[in-house]
Amino acid sequence: MIVTTLNRATAPTLRERKRLQAMKRVQREAVARFTDRGFDVVTVEEVAAAAEVSPMSVYRWFGTKEALVVWDEFDPPILAAVADGLRDHAPLVAVRDAVVGLLGEVYDRERGISLQRAQLIFREPALMAAAERNTRVLRAALVEVFRSAGMPTGDARVAAAVAAALLDVAIDAWQRDDGRRPLADLLTETFTTHGELVA
Repeated sequence: MIVTTLNRATAPTLRERKRLQAMKRVQREAVARFTDRGFDVVTVEEVAAAAEVSPMSVYRWFGTKEALVVWDEFDPPILAAVADGLRDHAPLVAVRDAVVGLLGEVYDRERGISLQRAQLIFREPALMAAAERNTRVLRAALVEVFRSAGMPTGDARVAAAVAAALLDVAIDAWQRDDGRRPLADLLTETFTTHGELVA
């Protein structure tokens, strides 16, 4: 999955909202330049100047050049939605419903930059490696959510790995198709095609 997040699942403060807006502005500038001229060519300093922030702020917010593309704020609400869904549904159904409800709507509303980010990630080895590291973090978080709902650790690890893989497959299909189909449809189709896993 293509995610890194703020470390909060609760409503952000005014300061955090301003930081989030600034981070999104920086990301838009970065993604536009990486798409036009290549990830390796464009510098963090150039992105910072275009976004009218300091390079120090960019590094403080994102940490790495790769995070300018792979970062987003979705993990905490997805994990909270999964935890809620586990009250009534099997683990993969809970994950499917959570990501369809959040990612599908957001990716389709912000289709332009979302598609550019996904296509950059699947095209650039350094970005794919960064996205895979983030997927491992998400997978570990899902394991803890599943264990908190009473799943044995081994089962939780398998369910988390399958969920992360299916999510990656759906996003890959979406970016390969240039976003012509809604991501929510692809997420639903990818998860429900594997009926024995989400039953």
